[in-house]
Amino acid sequence: MSDQEVQNEAQTQIQPQENQKRLVHLSSLVNHMIEQGKDDPGDLVEFSVHGKLLTYTRKSLNLFDAENKIRLWAIWMIEWIWFDRFIITVILLNSILLATQDYSWRENNSEAPSNWTDSLEYLFTAIFIIEFLLKIIAMGFLLDKQTYLRDGWNFIDFIVVITGIISLFISARVSAIRIIRIMRPLRSINSLKEMKVLIISLLDSLPALGNVVIFLLFIIILFGILGLQIFMGALENRCRETEYPIGNVWKASNYSKLCQDSSNCPEGTYCGNPNTYNLPQQELDDENFNYGYTNFNNIFLATFTIFQALTTEGWTKLIFMYQEALSTVIVYIYFLLLIFLGSFFVVNIILAVINSSFIEAQMRSSIKNSQASASSQQLDEHEEELEQNEEEEQQVDPIALTSNINNGDQTQNHQIEQDQQIREQIPQNKNEINTIKNQDNQNNGEQQQISKSNTVEQVQQPRRQSSKQKSLKLNQSKFRQFQLVLIIIIENRYFLAFITSVIILNTITLSLDRYPISKTESDILDIANQVFTVIFTIEMTLKLIAFDTNYLKDSMNIFDAVIVILSLIEWILSSAGNDSSGGSFSAIQAFRTLRLFRLFKLARTWSSFRKLLTAIAATVGGIAYFIILLLLFMSVAALLGMELFAYKTPYRYNFNNYLTSMLVVFMLLTNESWNTIAYTFMYDLESIYPVIYFVIVIIFGNFILLKLFIAILINNFHEANVESSQSIEENHNLHSSRHDQSMAENQQSIKINQISPEQAQQSFQVIKSASNQQTNNNSATRFKNLSQQFMASAIVFNSTLNQSQLEGVSLYIFPPQNKIRIKISKFINHKYFEFFILIIIIISSILLALDDPLSSSNSTTLNVIDEIITALFICEALLKIISKGFIINGPDSYIRSPGNILDLIVIIFSSLAFDQNQAQTFSKIKILRVIRVLRPLRLIVRNEDLKMSINALFNSLSQMMNIALVCLIFFLLFGIFGVTQFKGAYYYCDIQEVDDKLECFDKGGSWSNKNFNFDNVLNAMITLFVISTTEGWINLMSDGIDSRGINLNPKENYAYGWAFYFVFFIIVGSFFIINLFAGVIVEAFQSEKDRLSQMRDLSKQELEWYEIQQKIYQSTPIEKFKISKHKFIRQLNEIISSNKFEIFILVVIILNTCVMMIQYLRSPQELTDAIQILNWIFLAVFSIEAILKLIVYRKFYFTSGWNVFDFTVVLLTILGVILEQSNVLNNVGTATSILRTFRIFRVLRLIKSAKNLRIIFGTFLVTLPGLVSVGGLLGIMLFIFAVVFMNLFPYVKRGEGVTENSNFSSFGVSLFTLFKCSTGEDWNLVMMDTARTAQPNDICFDFNDYANYAEYGFMGCGNVGGILLMIIFMIIVSLIMLNLFVAIIIEGFQKTSKEENAPIKKSDVENFQQQWKDYDKNATGFMQCKYFTQFMIGLPQPLGWSKLKYSAAQQRIRMAQLNLPVYNLNGKNMYFYYQALICAAQDFLESSGFVSNFEISKDIIKLKLQPLMEKAFSQVSNLETEFDSGQYMAAVLIQQNARRSFQRLKKSKSSVVVAQYTNDDEVQQFVA
Repeated sequence: MSDQEVQNEAQTQIQPQENQKRLVHLSSLVNHMIEQGKDDPGDLVEFSVHGKLLTYTRKSLNLFDAENKIRLWAIWMIEWIWFDRFIITVILLNSILLATQDYSWRENNSEAPSNWTDSLEYLFTAIFIIEFLLKIIAMGFLLDKQTYLRDGWNFIDFIVVITGIISLFISARVSAIRIIRIMRPLRSINSLKEMKVLIISLLDSLPALGNVVIFLLFIIILFGILGLQIFMGALENRCRETEYPIGNVWKASNYSKLCQDSSNCPEGTYCGNPNTYNLPQQELDDENFNYGYTNFNNIFLATFTIFQALTTEGWTKLIFMYQEALSTVIVYIYFLLLIFLGSFFVVNIILAVINSSFIEAQMRSSIKNSQASASSQQLDEHEEELEQNEEEEQQVDPIALTSNINNGDQTQNHQIEQDQQIREQIPQNKNEINTIKNQDNQNNGEQQQISKSNTVEQVQQPRRQSSKQKSLKLNQSKFRQFQLVLIIIIENRYFLAFITSVIILNTITLSLDRYPISKTESDILDIANQVFTVIFTIEMTLKLIAFDTNYLKDSMNIFDAVIVILSLIEWILSSAGNDSSGGSFSAIQAFRTLRLFRLFKLARTWSSFRKLLTAIAATVGGIAYFIILLLLFMSVAALLGMELFAYKTPYRYNFNNYLTSMLVVFMLLTNESWNTIAYTFMYDLESIYPVIYFVIVIIFGNFILLKLFIAILINNFHEANVESSQSIEENHNLHSSRHDQSMAENQQSIKINQISPEQAQQSFQVIKSASNQQTNNNSATRFKNLSQQFMASAIVFNSTLNQSQLEGVSLYIFPPQNKIRIKISKFINHKYFEFFILIIIIISSILLALDDPLSSSNSTTLNVIDEIITALFICEALLKIISKGFIINGPDSYIRSPGNILDLIVIIFSSLAFDQNQAQTFSKIKILRVIRVLRPLRLIVRNEDLKMSINALFNSLSQMMNIALVCLIFFLLFGIFGVTQFKGAYYYCDIQEVDDKLECFDKGGSWSNKNFNFDNVLNAMITLFVISTTEGWINLMSDGIDSRGINLNPKENYAYGWAFYFVFFIIVGSFFIINLFAGVIVEAFQSEKDRLSQMRDLSKQELEWYEIQQKIYQSTPIEKFKISKHKFIRQLNEIISSNKFEIFILVVIILNTCVMMIQYLRSPQELTDAIQILNWIFLAVFSIEAILKLIVYRKFYFTSGWNVFDFTVVLLTILGVILEQSNVLNNVGTATSILRTFRIFRVLRLIKSAKNLRIIFGTFLVTLPGLVSVGGLLGIMLFIFAVVFMNLFPYVKRGEGVTENSNFSSFGVSLFTLFKCSTGEDWNLVMMDTARTAQPNDICFDFNDYANYAEYGFMGCGNVGGILLMIIFMIIVSLIMLNLFVAIIIEGFQKTSKEENAPIKKSDVENFQQQWKDYDKNATGFMQCKYFTQFMIGLPQPLGWSKLKYSAAQQRIRMAQLNLPVYNLNGKNMYFYYQALICAAQDFLESSGFVSNFEISKDIIKLKLQPLMEKAFSQVSNLETEFDSGQYMAAVLIQQNARRSFQRLKKSKSSVVVAQYTNDDEVQQFVA
């Protein structure tokens, strides 16, 4: 036998012995755990099963103790990995069984028939019962710790088991049982451990989500009550045939629109509302009025209407309906406020909450994993020690000696020991070290062929065998040389460039496929594809020969091989003549589009693109379990929908089977047309209850699960981005070190000479302690010149910022010393000059908005004013050029500023516009007038917040371009695939019952194409971009499902399988790629804000101290309210200050809210009168409250913002009641309703009383400045695009998108139309109307001037530029600008959460402020020193000493440690408010270890604190102090001891006075 066989035989002999030892070791370990549990006084016992330590109760079910064999077997079984896999398989099979349920019996209104699936239900139920019994035997049931039901994950399992047992005795076809069985797929959550992190994230976010839900309900109730007051019954304002009703009938005319008064109606008809005469509803609401489900006739329908608007789906239709019946201004204000506050803020707060919870859950999971890995590493080390001991025992064995012979000599053994040490030190390089060892062993084996055993056969080998081996080695070496040559060729940059060029040419070739296409061109493209297939086949063959089996180790090579094989199969099938069949290999033919993935090879040479792809790949791995969770949710929702709605509606997308149900649920997840689906189901089922199902799916699917997906995407992308950056940097360093040995040596010497991080940290701590000691030693004077020092540093910093030196000779005429240039420089740097330019920009913007394309009367006046403004801008440009130079005068030259370049472009084009000849040349596109709209962009430079937002966008531009490239590749991939399948298939005939194009023409029909199609790659990519925004994708998917092929008329649901193409694209293109924009913008915005604010350069301690100082300096001493000495007023104060009074007012507010909610349309007169009386009572209560508070608090009443709010609401409500009861406003339409709505704002007082509402309201206030700045930027963008669209498309023919209410014929309507598009509402239809071209069945004229409009009206065509312009608008505004809102809200929520965890909160500073006013009643800012100790004792922690129970001596010592400066004012020793607050904060932070260094190194941070400090220390800036609180307390202590000594001497009537205070122990202790 050879040595290897001897070793194998030895291992086979040793293995049974090792297994026996392991079993003995495991049994002894279990016995040890049980014995340890017996000794433990607790009720829990640890079990070791399958390598896991488990803790269960000592006795389960009071029957099975820890030694019971049945229980031990049950524990072993439930923890066996194959048992889990078996249960997951059963759950999957059960879910499949539920999905295959047939509900077709409902069509005949019969009962569910019995079938073979019922017997399988019994089998699954039995398996789940057995699993349940095993778990309760192993774990116990409920009463003890760590039992079955104590684990919340088992609760779903328990419900499934109980319902299964019930179904054994009751028919399983009972509806309630069937609905509960739907929960069975949720059991997989308990079986998939990794999914629990996601569920835990959602569960942890429930408290914070509860606050958001409460705030959302508050918003809905507030707007609902407001809607009841304004819009109730407004949809019944119709044009009637008679002026008054005839009996109980008031017939409406055929005029379909609503009306405000009779002037809105055709001649001979009258505007009227049946509710005015207490008549029932006269007309049934049709589809135009959403079947009557969206109105404000009662609070329930109002809630549904508001919820629909919050999802930004169908909200503009509500506006267009109500603006016909009511005042347009009121309607727009109401719904725009609802969209901004509800949709933009509250819905995104949900994302911020889930994002925060996910980060925390991920951190906890990583900590647990690190602990588990540490424990497993210790266990592995323990097992390695055992194995080493066994090996040492077996060293005497001759078999072991034989196995050790081949290890080489002592040098090799020494090398193995070194390798073992390296492996222990660097475990991550284990595979590399093993590879190196194997190579070394092979080399040594080739060099040392002489065996050290006593075998004779190896010595007596024939010479010819040796010569054969040599020839074989020679042949192998030649083949190896050939492989090396091929590797050199393949890795050559020219070969790589050639392959890359071929990939790009192949992409272009695939992109040229289209419809219609000539036969010759199609053949050329096929030949080109065959040539590319041959080239890729040759490349694959060369790589296979060069790399052998290593070729398959690269995933990209495997992918290339699969594509090449599929391309060869396609070629063979097409050559065999199957091309005519079309469908036989069309799927394989479509796989050629996968070659586009080879474009990702560009990442090998494009570093930023490679980093992005690495981050995306890591992100994909992180969201795998989320996809499972999402599919699980969709499956449960689909099964529930099948149970509730199967075969109950003829709607196309229904719940009749599992696949269509999953598709409908996916539609709800995308939030597209969910309201229309809900209307249809409610109308067909003649019930409002289906809306409950749809709203629940929207809330959990869209509001929560998809927000969790975005949170995972943002965080995983951020982490992967950081990791990829680090790894790329490390690889770059490694690559550079391999190619530059000298650089590596220099780096090695640098690394040797560097200090270790621990030494640096120690030295930093020493420096900090020394600086703190010095600070404490000199603390008596640390406040003396504090404000002066800050002012000095700020002045120096300001001087460095404001230096603007004139460089070079401007225009070769004005040197830096020229007086004219100096005066001009001072002039343009004056603050009023900038203010004047801003005014001119605003006036210019207003003129652009006033330019009415439907009127020619104001054009002359506007042109004159515009010429004056243009002249002013020319003068500004000339002054700046003279001052700064044009281009060669340093970095401050005029043309080197992007803002100045923009100004120059606007000036040039504006000047050309005034030249009539030039203007006529460009009259068609009107670009010269449109270019002026760029002027408002100059406002951005003047605003810091706007500038920061713009800088964030520009800094993220490179990453967004990379993502856009990835997005483009995916769009190209899906687009070419779509062209292959759907080219020419979207044509249709306007006559339904036709089969093909020829039959359509024979019957006189029109053969037309859809606006969005896949006839070529460009159209396909536009269609896919529309689908990625999820707007109108259901109609586009329907077109694809109905399509049959070229020249064939579509048929409904012809190829339902193509729905998967569109669903998969939305998951990849919309959910993943598009949402990556949000991740990039959030990350870029936060990093840019940190960079501009210089905060990221601060240490954590400096940042915390800076934030605390901001809280301190923003507080001010407040004047204490002095209660009147009158007995009656004191009693009133006790009443209104009591908790009972506050509770009473809160109850009244809630009752008032409820009363306003219960009113509904056509309510009985008695209820209306009761509501009116209750409103008067509530008004009286609130008025009395305000009067009482005014009597007690007098002028202090108005110091509280809530009191001012209450007083204003009471006054306006009283005014509204007076005007409502009088007949003054009877003819003013909705004015009475407006005044009536003021009482609604009482509901806002709930924010003051409810803590949960205050938290979210506080987040809103924190984010408000950022939201306003980004809103301003959004407003500027909307303004620019509104003016552009108004100038380019004012006369476009009305269609589905550009309508009478939504068009570009005036600035206001254009602005609203674009805002509507930014929310995704019908933007695709607007885009196609702006790109309208003349068709045989759709006539329009190509004009864009007022003269043709006056002749033809709104019959203008659009142009292709409308598509480009609208796509640019959607990318900039919808994908980028609105994501800035998300970034700000996430940052604001993180700031609010950080405030809750801050060492010193704002509430702590407010407690200090409230406590201070008791000792400084007039808010002077000074407190007498003798009261300060009592003040600190009463002040709550952390700033005060409340609950610390210091002795008198300890109090004096703590006071001395504060080192507060003492001021002498009017003979009294005083402490200053801000110094006391700062010292108390520093004392707490230093003693608790939060902050040890109170110095801020950055001058720009000092500059931010400068105004606050100047204001705070202005009172003491001119005051001198000679001692501090320590010296003051020492003097007080000496005086007290001297006084006691004199009193003792006086009592003893001694004539000699000797002071003994210097020997007092307390004084000595204090001095020490």
